[in-house]
Amino acid sequence: MIQKLNPAYKTFQKYIPPGGHVEFSEKLEEACAREVEEETGLIVSNLELKGVVTFLREEYHSVCFFFVARKVEGELASNEPDKQSSHWIDLDGIDNNAKVPGYHKDFLKYMLTENKFLNARVEWLSPDDRVEWTIMEPNQLVTPL
Repeated sequence: MIQKLNPAYKTFQKYIPPGGHVEFSEKLEEACAREVEEETGLIVSNLELKGVVTFLREEYHSVCFFFVARKVEGELASNEPDKQSSHWIDLDGIDNNAKVPGYHKDFLKYMLTENKFLNARVEWLSPDDRVEWTIMEPNQLVTPL
């Protein structure tokens, strides 16, 4: 996971999965591998799509695709030290790790422990930036929070 070091981010000082944007004409798997390498120095392959999450806050909306890499090569590095630092996080102790947001704890359990495809929504609510998240079960209609 990476730790955001910019105080402007809602996830400042929190551990979150590496990620970023998709370049024009780039496949999702290619974007995932590129972003992981850019941020952590790791080469990932044999990617499996495990979830889709919508993130919402005032004037911001993003849709993120979560992949599991079945093959990882290289040494973990912090390739963008001015923006973030890279860390291996033990999934067995993730519940006790205060730096991992609750929604990521739930999402990782759902995708990895329960081995289910994730369809979820995270929203930062004004005025206090309270975070709410919902995991939709298969065939569940998406309703506003």
